[in-house]
Amino acid sequence: MAAIRCALHPARLAVDSCPRCGRPRCGADAAEYGARGCVACLNPAPVAPSAPYLERLVRSGLAAFVIALLGGWIATQYVDVQFFSEVAPGLVGLATAWAASAAAGGPADVRLRRSTLLIAAVAALLGAALAFRLESAGGQDPLGSWHEVGPPYLAALVGTLAWPIVFAPPARKPRLDE
Repeated sequence: MAAIRCALHPARLAVDSCPRCGRPRCGADAAEYGARGCVACLNPAPVAPSAPYLERLVRSGLAAFVIALLGGWIATQYVDVQFFSEVAPGLVGLATAWAASAAAGGPADVRLRRSTLLIAAVAALLGAALAFRLESAGGQDPLGSWHEVGPPYLAALVGTLAWPIVFAPPARKPRLDE
């Protein structure tokens, strides 16, 4: 049977377990820290700071525009198809909002959430415009008459705005003892 080694000093044999975390510890750690624990318990790993605001915006923008390009290319198949000409841009809007939110990462303040959502909305609109431009029958004017291009643009915006409503984390109810 193999001897148990110290969790923090693997070259040393363990003499007991840490009373706080249960890790095996060597005689030197047991003598130095005693009932207080071990090095790992008393000195937790430092937490890395979150990325700066501008970096998070750039990441969300890049992710949203990649998804918008891909979604616009896919949506070209559904331009002038009755029901799907609105569903496809709505899904592109949903996907751009997801990508922008995921790329921004970390805890978000209100300003970052709004900026990320604005970036996703612009990307979704550009994805819908790309779908009109790349349409197989020679392309349509993305700024054409409102009754032709308006509904897909609105669907892209609705899809973007639906993301935080549909997929937001549930609000935490305060406990009575707080």
